[in-house]
Amino acid sequence: MKGYAYGATYTVTADAIIDEATGWDVMSTWETPIMQKHADIVCANGGHILEFGFGMGISAGLIQEKDIESHTIIEINDGIYANLVEWAKDKPNVVAVKGDWYNDIPKDKKYDGIFYDGFGDMMNKRYFPTRIMEHCKVGTILTWYNNLLKEESQYDGDVKTMNRLHNGKALGDLEQFKSPERITYETVSLTIPDEARIKWYLEGSGNTYYAPKLIVDSDDI
Repeated sequence: MKGYAYGATYTVTADAIIDEATGWDVMSTWETPIMQKHADIVCANGGHILEFGFGMGISAGLIQEKDIESHTIIEINDGIYANLVEWAKDKPNVVAVKGDWYNDIPKDKKYDGIFYDGFGDMMNKRYFPTRIMEHCKVGTILTWYNNLLKEESQYDGDVKTMNRLHNGKALGDLEQFKSPERITYETVSLTIPDEARIKWYLEGSGNTYYAPKLIVDSDDI
């Protein structure tokens, strides 16, 4: 179930992560306002935070500014994981995990907030809503990077939209994520580069990002 990022070779600059095979930037500093919003959402409960994907460490750094107990970060790419380990040396509440979030989430705790932002994770992405629930408790806040520039995400769109985003493969049981009242959105206004709309699979126009939020209830777990 290992996605594209597992074997990718990246060059990390001051402003971006570049995928050497394609020349595309897979993360960039223009995303900082988006990552700030996700950090605000995922840390609203405080407690134990779980993050998928370290990238440039933008969201991780913003999460570290919050009042939290622990911060577990799972990273699958060798080079990015090495950067994570170096970054975490002076952060005693960080647990760095090398692996695939689908299989390697530590089971020593239930998390209070979970942020999913895994690049190139199309095989596992569709299973997030159901796979994650064993690591949640009532009140856990879930948020994830949203590729749709509207008040909708890959987990609550119509079947046609979801199948397109997931290459026509079955999505599994997502009923709790399809209920409009379950997922809310917080907006971020920023300048989105034109190339990001193509290379990062951002669908839609305008310069408003919609950060999704779902609070786990007793029926989910």
